[in-house]
Amino acid sequence: MNHTRYALLFGITIYALLLFGFSGVPDADIFYHFAIAKLYLKEGFVSKLPWPELAIQFQEFTDFHFLFHILQIPFVLLPFEDTISIKLFILVSISTLLYTIQRYLLSKSPNTSPYFIVTFFILGSILFTGRMLFGRGNLLFFCLYFLCLHLWNPKNVYKILVISFVSVWTYSGFPYLLLTAIFISLLDSKKENLKILSYVTTGMILGMIFHPSFPYQFKGYFIELVLQTMPPKGIEPIAEWLPPTKEILILGFITTFPLLLLCFRNGIHSKFEPTSIVFLFLGITNLIFASASLRVFEISWLMFFVFIFLNLKINIRYQLFISLLVFVIQIPIAYDKMGQQFKSSETKYGQIVTDWVRFNIPKGEKIFLSWADYPYFTFKIPDYHFLFGLNPLYAWSYDQKSYFTQKAFFEGNLQGFQFIPKAMDYNTIVINKHYYGYTAKTFKDLSIDYILAFENEKYSIFVRTNPNKNNKKEAIINPK
Repeated sequence: MNHTRYALLFGITIYALLLFGFSGVPDADIFYHFAIAKLYLKEGFVSKLPWPELAIQFQEFTDFHFLFHILQIPFVLLPFEDTISIKLFILVSISTLLYTIQRYLLSKSPNTSPYFIVTFFILGSILFTGRMLFGRGNLLFFCLYFLCLHLWNPKNVYKILVISFVSVWTYSGFPYLLLTAIFISLLDSKKENLKILSYVTTGMILGMIFHPSFPYQFKGYFIELVLQTMPPKGIEPIAEWLPPTKEILILGFITTFPLLLLCFRNGIHSKFEPTSIVFLFLGITNLIFASASLRVFEISWLMFFVFIFLNLKINIRYQLFISLLVFVIQIPIAYDKMGQQFKSSETKYGQIVTDWVRFNIPKGEKIFLSWADYPYFTFKIPDYHFLFGLNPLYAWSYDQKSYFTQKAFFEGNLQGFQFIPKAMDYNTIVINKHYYGYTAKTFKDLSIDYILAFENEKYSIFVRTNPNKNNKKEAIINPK
């Protein structure tokens, strides 16, 4: 028991080093989630968001991470600087996941060293750890996922029912729990597994029907689970949709494949742990999808991880040796990669710009802002309205013509693009020069309706010279 606790403390220490060793946060999307938590704290549950002008969420809001946002509220109230509170939340969340998965694996493989489990879970894949430290709803979902597997017994069906119910409110990837239950039942179709499957299914159906976002959740999950899997033509690809590079795949699996091969070698001489075949199958299928989209990588690697530790039978001394080797090799790489990630998400210039807006633009004004900057701006200056929200699909689903119109502006490749903000009746424009440097420069040279009011290394702010005169009909923009 002491070794289990010490190993957990060791893992939490590594996470703290990777989180608090740098300023800022590892991913900007966490600001959006905390903005939702602040909104709930101020106004209670909401059926639409007050910030995006061009987004389905302005009309009907489906909160895929409802329970996740509720758990963030106590951290919003902490008397610390914002990024410290956010990183504390991420640390608590990922430490809880570490505890849950350690408990599950040790119950299945009691002869496995807890240090081996912890070290490999954190440093076995730099990409996996980096993505989990983004602090998204999958942290909470995976906690419930492994808790459900730990309780996988007909005696616990009511607990499993409750877990399945609330899992729907944590993360849009909740169907993975149902898929796992289905494959376990197919692999071993004894009466007990079929009974548990029925409770998992019932819990998820009830969780979907009695969703806090009722009645908008059905359309919301269609957009999130179906449209995002096959994005319509012409929509800007977010990072999640892009295929991983060779370097990313190497960093993701370099320490995993040797252990997988060792498991297969052991499996020749003895049978695999029965349910572990399910995790192997899910790992392989998700890896196929991950080769085309980064969105499902963490699930792929996690499934391989569980398969390995349910089947790897090696001497405890070898386990400790591998743990030490992985730690020595991977910790400097992990620290370096996390430093790069924090740098790419730095908010120094965003802080300056949001302060400028707060002091110079009246509250309630509309700001022409790209979707990539939406999370931070909604968190820092929630009293304003922005062009559209977190994901281009939400804008496309709301108004396709307006979506492609604003897209043409930021791409800057349409003749007359400088008239688009005025045609859409925006008095303030914020352009991220890191993403749209050409647009910022060209707009400054061509526009006769806006002047450059402020800029720094990352952003340019333009304000309309005659905001009271609305000439939307003067410019006819056809981005297609």
